[in-house]
Amino acid sequence: MAEPTTTPKPELPKPQRFLTADEAVTFLGLRSKASLNYLHNGPDGPPFVRLTARSRVYSLGDLQAWAEGRKTTRK
Repeated sequence: MAEPTTTPKPELPKPQRFLTADEAVTFLGLRSKASLNYLHNGPDGPPFVRLTARSRVYSLGDLQAWAEGRKTTRK
């Protein structure tokens, strides 16, 4: 008699990591949340997800890509 075959369970995607504003400030090496807010007023601030009217979170991958995009070779 043949053994029953088990189908492997599909792997779930890893959840995306979101950072709070305080964590984003630390990750980016900024001095305060005011510095982060200042960046939002510019034309190319870091991307964020607005959860509520007062709450923003930041995707770790988006922050990394944003910071990489701001590299410069100027001294």
